[in-house]
This record gives sequence, structure tokens and C-alpha cells, in this order.
Amino acid sequence: MQELVIQNFGPIVNRNSVNLKINKVTVFCGMQGSGKSSIAKLLSTFLWLEKALVRGDFDVNELSAKNFREKYCAFHNIQNYFKADTFLYFKGTKYVFSYENGKLDIKERKGMRSFIRPQIMYIPSERNLMTALDNAEDIRNLSGSLSVLLDEYTNALRNASKPFALPLNGFKVTYDKSTNTAWLNDSKFKIKLTEAASGFQSMVPMVIVSRYLFNKIKENKKTGLDAASGSERRKIVERVAKLLKDSSLSSSMRATLIKQLHAGYFNGRLVNIVEEPEQNLYPETQRNVLNELLKVNNELVLNQLVLTTHSPYMLNYLTLAIKAGMLKDEVRRSVKNKEELLEKMDAVVPRSGALRPEKVFIYEISPEGEIRLLDNYDGIPSDRNFLNSALSETNDLFDALLEIQDEVES
Repeated sequence: MQELVIQNFGPIVNRNSVNLKINKVTVFCGMQGSGKSSIAKLLSTFLWLEKALVRGDFDVNELSAKNFREKYCAFHNIQNYFKADTFLYFKGTKYVFSYENGKLDIKERKGMRSFIRPQIMYIPSERNLMTALDNAEDIRNLSGSLSVLLDEYTNALRNASKPFALPLNGFKVTYDKSTNTAWLNDSKFKIKLTEAASGFQSMVPMVIVSRYLFNKIKENKKTGLDAASGSERRKIVERVAKLLKDSSLSSSMRATLIKQLHAGYFNGRLVNIVEEPEQNLYPETQRNVLNELLKVNNELVLNQLVLTTHSPYMLNYLTLAIKAGMLKDEVRRSVKNKEELLEKMDAVVPRSGALRPEKVFIYEISPEGEIRLLDNYDGIPSDRNFLNSALSETNDLFDALLEIQDEVES
């Protein structure tokens, strides 16, 4: 489990130095501009840097504080979020990063378990721009994350052998390679995706890329060395040859190091970081999309899903998924009508998207930039958060209007 501490960075203050532990599913919720995306972008940056170091893209000594700020953080447009008293700390599987007083320190974690290389996907909230415009690939000055998402989305469409099923009422996406056109259709009609409702334009790249990248990981596990690029294959061969020649290593140690080396060059898990999955979606559709993202995440034990949200519906549907995970275990332990009960549960929350409570952390970021881990009651997340408070505030305001009406009528 990775750990992240952020202080005095962009809108994040975090006076109490809350340590963000990144679980199987991690959610950052709060109002607009509270810093949810700042956290997600920093997490993505540190994960990628750790991956690059393990892969041998560059040496620790080559990664300066200046490069960290002006090159790698600029990828997510957060290079100007640094302050004189900014403090950042990230503990990954293989490396620990610390940024303080304008200096970056990186230490390797000795004796840690093997590194399973992640496919890191950051899905930004601006994703509907890609599907709303024709020839989106010709747009200049796209943000780094949006540009990468566009590349993966285009790859997914061009490599598709069948239509993409969407988690909504039988809708599918097909791709015409001759015209480079994505189509949205169901049993009754067919329109260009650029002409579809904004909810579809937001949902499609998020769902398609998440599933495509996971399928790529599965395929890479089968093809092995053939899935690596030419330069990666050369690096692997050179480093394996070096290990084989090292007479100081025992055969078991040599085998372990070669296994770790192999894992470092192939994506073996998906870290899916999604901004506002609820964007432009009706509440019921938000639930379907969440269940789809959870399903992809549950496909591999080491997959991780990170969400930012300001939708109370998302938190409530996540609560349903957690309750379903607890119930699924109880049903499996029962002797009678096990399959019948599981099928009933599938109608509420598909078992493929069910979650164990210990695999979920939900953090709330206040308008003042403070962070807290949401409490839970018997594994169920607390409903005492800003988003649910906003819903109850509507009831209070309506009551205030009724009181005024009473005064008018009296």
C-alpha cells in the first residue's frame, strides 16, 4: 500500500499531516477547487517516476527538484502549485520520495518485495473534449494526461474486433476505420459519437480505455517478451546476461532477481485514476459506470482504482458495493440456495463490482484544504460528509421557504 503526504501544495494545506494510504479503491471527495485533482495528479506523477526508475529510464541522481517541478509535474499542469513551504512525501513499493525546502530526495527501499509494474492511466475530467470534436487528435496544446488518454482511446478503437458494450441499456460503440468515425448505437438508431449527448461523450473514453488497458495487460502476460519494445528487450537481455555472469549470486538469488527484472519491464496491473466519473451522467448511470470501473479493478488482485468526485450519489453507490461485498461473503458461507441469493444480489450490485470494506479508503477534502479519512460504521462509510450535507441543506432551505409561506398566509 503506497503512502502520500501533501502539505501546502496548491489548494491543499493539510496542517495535521494526514497520511493518505492508497488502497485497492481510494476516493477523494469534496467541493470544486478543494484539491481532489491535485492529490490525484501528484499520486500519478510519483507512481510514474517510481516505474521509470525501476525500468531504468534514468538514474536517481538525474532526477532533480527542478526537473520534478518543471517537467514531470508540468505534465499535469501542477508545476505552479509549489510554495516555499511545500512538503511532499511518497512511499512506493521500491522508492521513497521526499520534497522539502525546494529539494527532492529519493531513497531506494531495500529488501522490499518484487515490483509489479503498473499501467498507470490518468483519465481527466476534460475527456469529453475528445469525443465531442471531429479530428480531436489534430488539436494542439492538449494537456499531457488528455493527450495520453486520446492516444489510448484511439488505439482501443482501431484495435477493436467487435463493438464496445456500454454499461447502459444496450448501447454500443462501433468504429469505422475507413472514415475514423466512432458511432453510438442501440437496437433502434445510430449516430456519430460527436453528435451524442454529453453524458455519452464523457462515459465512452473512460469505460473503453479502462477495459482496453486491462485486456492489454492480460494479453501481455501471455505473450511475455514479445510484448516489450525493441529497446526494452535489449535492456532485459543485457541485464539478465549480467546477472547470469555474476558468480557471487546463488542460483536461487539469481532466479529471484531475474523474476523481479522481468516484472519490472511488463505491465502486470492497472492503476486507474479517474477524475469525476459522474460527469454529465444521470444518477442511475453513475451507478452503472461505477460498477463497471469496480469490475475492471477487481479483475486482478493488485489493480488499483483512484476516484475524485463531488457526487453524493457516487459515495452512496460505493456504500452499496461495500455492503454487497460483505453480503457476498455471508451468502457463500450459507448452505441453502446460495446461487439464488447471489443472483438476487446481482440485480442490486453485480458481484463482479462488490468490495470488501477493508479495501476501500474515502478521504474528504474541506474547502480550507484540510484532509480527513471518512469514518465507517461496521465497515460502511459514514454519511457525515460535505456532499451529503449539501443534500440535507436543500431540505433546510426548503423548510425556510415554507416558513416564509406560512408568514404570508397568516
